[in-house]
Amino acid sequence: MDAYTRETRVWLDQRFKAVDESGVYIAHQPIYGFHALHCEPAVVEKYIRTYQIIKALARLDFNSLLDAGGAEGYRAHIIRDMFGVETRNCDLSEQACRRAWEIFGVESDVADIHHLPYGNNSFDVVLCSESLEHLADFHSGVTELLRVARRAVIITVPHESKEVVDHNIKQGVPHGHIHSFDLGSFDFLAPGDHRIAGRGMVSPWLRFLSSLLPPRRRERSAKYPRQVFDVYNAAVPFLSAILGEWAAAALIRLDERICEMTSRYDAVMFVILKRPGSIRARNAVAVTARRIIGYAAPYHFLENVETQRS
Repeated sequence: MDAYTRETRVWLDQRFKAVDESGVYIAHQPIYGFHALHCEPAVVEKYIRTYQIIKALARLDFNSLLDAGGAEGYRAHIIRDMFGVETRNCDLSEQACRRAWEIFGVESDVADIHHLPYGNNSFDVVLCSESLEHLADFHSGVTELLRVARRAVIITVPHESKEVVDHNIKQGVPHGHIHSFDLGSFDFLAPGDHRIAGRGMVSPWLRFLSSLLPPRRRERSAKYPRQVFDVYNAAVPFLSAILGEWAAAALIRLDERICEMTSRYDAVMFVILKRPGSIRARNAVAVTARRIIGYAAPYHFLENVETQRS
């Protein structure tokens, strides 16, 4: 394991035992539901990615799935529940793997995507969402994902400028994005061996609206005028009463339409087929934005709060 990956693992282990003052685990994904606190921001954007992943999976014929870099097991849990298939999680962080088992009962292995501890063709589908941008060698990571997948690999990555990535590298941003991706980033794969479909998602046109959901008081930011936050914070009680999961679901569907019509997007999803015959004639399950948003786990408490508080 190279030095960068070791440093990333240390950072991730600290992150995945972060708690608030009462000991509630602060989640990476919105595992506690739409209106709940104690998760990282950009909730709607996270729902958009999960929604698109589930839609892609609904068209695939599969009975097993590995979520590589799957954090606290949120997506592996949803996929297991919706499709009734065997799922497994792995992550560079031992603490993330513990959370996956504690919260969702998802088996999880401590693993480096550069060197996955599984045999060839171990899983029908391998999912890798928002992880390759952190790898020291993402080409090696993709090779490993394809090696352990029997039928298909689904990948999501951010779409950022080279300037942003260069800044992260220069500043040594912990767990920063060190690769820039676009719809052509996986063209290096042999076209005769793989069928690749890519699509943009997470429209920048909806970024501001998405940032307002779920309605709750926000700290002022230099991105927007002070008056915007003052008005919004004053209106939070009213907005909470009228805006809910339906508003987030509407934005998720709108994001899909906008990204189909424009070339601007903040994230990319790829479906890489190893076996073209893995596509279903019809969806295995009905996929709706509201169904994805409806998943919620009880608040999870960690012991030894004083040593784990972030």
